[in-house]
Amino acid sequence: MPPADKLTLACVRCGRTYPWSLTLLCPACGGLVDVDYDLSRAQIGSEGPPLARYFDLLPITSRENVIDGGEGNTPCRHAVELGRALGLLNLYVKVEGANPTRTTKDRQGTQAVATFRDLGITHFVTSSTGNSCTALARIVSRYPEMRMSVFVGDEFIERMNWVGASNVTVYWLPNGSFVDAHAAARWFAAQSGATAERGFFFFGKREALKIAYMEAVEQVDRPIDCYVQGVSSAMGVYATWKGARQLAALGRIRTIPRLVCVQEETCDPMARAWVRGSETMSDEDVVVAPRGLSKATLRGDSRHVYPYARVAVRESGGTIVTAEQDAMREMRTRVRETEGLDVCYTSAMTVVAAAKLRRSGWLAPDSVVLLNFTGADRESEPRARPDFLVHPDGEGFRIEAAPKAGDDHVARVAGVVRRSSAARGDVAIGPATRLVGGGLGLDSVALLELALALEAEFGCELAPEDLRPPHVETVGAIAELLRRKIGR
Repeated sequence: MPPADKLTLACVRCGRTYPWSLTLLCPACGGLVDVDYDLSRAQIGSEGPPLARYFDLLPITSRENVIDGGEGNTPCRHAVELGRALGLLNLYVKVEGANPTRTTKDRQGTQAVATFRDLGITHFVTSSTGNSCTALARIVSRYPEMRMSVFVGDEFIERMNWVGASNVTVYWLPNGSFVDAHAAARWFAAQSGATAERGFFFFGKREALKIAYMEAVEQVDRPIDCYVQGVSSAMGVYATWKGARQLAALGRIRTIPRLVCVQEETCDPMARAWVRGSETMSDEDVVVAPRGLSKATLRGDSRHVYPYARVAVRESGGTIVTAEQDAMREMRTRVRETEGLDVCYTSAMTVVAAAKLRRSGWLAPDSVVLLNFTGADRESEPRARPDFLVHPDGEGFRIEAAPKAGDDHVARVAGVVRRSSAARGDVAIGPATRLVGGGLGLDSVALLELALALEAEFGCELAPEDLRPPHVETVGAIAELLRRKIGR
């Protein structure tokens, strides 16, 4: 099927169409450019990898660029015991932790690389809290002609789980947030001429996430009334809304499920705007320095994507819910005890939301509810080392080579922290370990004792201003401070 007959790029705001290209935002009005497919010709295969089965509904024009990344076709099970505990008779869970890197982002990794290859793009720049970049690196490493430059904030470096991907370069912001890393990635793309991947706005990633729901439609023996997912940008929920409408047009389903977005109480910008009934997010909704249990969803500023997510939730009759941390811990344990599944806190958020919605009467006891367990934690996985360190510098950023493997300041600082603090022996201490404002919660006396121990270890003097944020917020921040002081 010729590309022009398979798909069309169109702005969701003004309707203008564009040829097959990396056009992500409408040049005319600034609206999101989405992919429309010729549904009169679309077919869904009965077997094989997702990109082959759903080829007619994915942003790729040549079957030669289909990639089998081993992802997808994950289990969808009737969670009888968990449902009984929540008062839901027809509770189903999509187990995305069965994917190769244990998250639904493997779908994104494969589709994104396939789309880039289809468009002839060989070098792209991205940022992540860990899952999507890990998934992307796994696929990019298969194609030596491709290059990926990934920017990562302070506490997410430990979530970059790959080794041996020589065509993947890691840029670490020792004191940066996800938002900072995203800004640095866009700056770098503009400076280098590489392609900015753009997260939610890149249809090559966005479209991949609807397939988890599409698979579930075939796996659940009754119509799905409600779909629940933990979100940061709500890319997966937006994609599911679009996928559901496509299945309805194809006669595969009769009704669109109510879509529920869930955010953690410490990072819930979308929930704040939703509760206010606002069509857009304001400055008061933004979480400036998000921290929380659900590392994959710590995006405190989602104002650019919220309007699109809101439309999907509103038109489906859904809602946006906040999950409390104590409840997330409880539900993670309950999932393990009732279903024998080890899920991440992002997945546990969906259980919290389902319980709250059932108690309020929003969900009926016999509602068919699908929870997207988007993944599980990657414990004891190898970690990618940063190739470069990135620091704010005026309106841009400054990049310098990271220390060599033998110059491991982080390990030395971690050792001093453990010896000079009351940290339990089973507490993992790495670059993202927070020393103040959470984490180990060191007070001023403990920080002074730590400073003395660090001076002895590194043979340098720490000034009083060195013992104030941001220098002492994390182990990684202290390592970077000492690296500058001793000049290597």
